Amino acid sequence: MGRFILRYRGQGAKPEGDVARLRSLPGASIIDDSSPRMVLVEAPEAALRGLVEQTDGWVMSSEQTYHLPAPHPSLDKARRLRRPR
Repeated sequence: MGRFILRYRGQGAKPEGDVARLRSLPGASIIDDSSPRMVLVEAPEAALRGLVEQTDGWVMSSEQTYHLPAPHPSLDKARRLRRPR
């Protein structure tokens, strides 16, 4: 099971009927639907893709996460890397 971002590309806000269909999909869980045009869903990919293909105006993509590096270098690491004189 994966997490997917669904974006509504039609006119206006996302249709509540479509969101209700997403909620009723077996094995699906709505993680976040606070955006007026997007929904974050955790669901089996094949079942979700089939539902998205049956509705108009929706685009589906896999959620991607990134780990950010530390914003400041570590002083301990810098001391260890420094060559003795």
